[in-house]
Amino acid sequence: MKMISDERSLLLPLPFEAEASFMENILKLDAWKNSFSVLLFSPIEWEPDPMELISAAPEYFFLFPRIAGDHLEIYRMSSRSRWITGSYGISEPDPGSWDRARLSEVDLAFVPGLAFDPKCGRLGRGKGFYDRLLGQPEFRGIKAGLAWDWQIVAEVPCDSDDIPMDFVVTPRKIYQAGSTLDKLEERG
Repeated sequence: MKMISDERSLLLPLPFEAEASFMENILKLDAWKNSFSVLLFSPIEWEPDPMELISAAPEYFFLFPRIAGDHLEIYRMSSRSRWITGSYGISEPDPGSWDRARLSEVDLAFVPGLAFDPKCGRLGRGKGFYDRLLGQPEFRGIKAGLAWDWQIVAEVPCDSDDIPMDFVVTPRKIYQAGSTLDKLEERG
């Protein structure tokens, strides 16, 4: 973790520059343009903040995860949605003010991680929440990691339970694992 901390201090762009670069790269994605329901996350610590997307595309449906035991539940944001502090100090949907959503509704999922690699491997925080969520047969969306440039490493350790991303978006570059045409056709 020390290496990441040192690199972060050298490569982290100014917040305005980073937000603008993330937005430019996300808005370039065909996966973004062809989506209707987008799963975001509430950032913690130094994670990139995807919340800017909400004001950039008010016509989209935005979904957020909530930790429930050993898995994530998905909720759809509305004008009456309120946040609560959940497990691990993460801002989460208050189930009393959000509508529960089905995983099959997700067209595009933005996912945080500790590190990613150029082949779109993802190193999470070790609890497997996103791997279990994105590995369910009901999930047919496109998976996009959202990371700072300093979070890209040569290779992340992966095992059979780790779910790779289709894309990883950083302020400077978009990494793509392979064709997502099959996923776009599945969503129809």
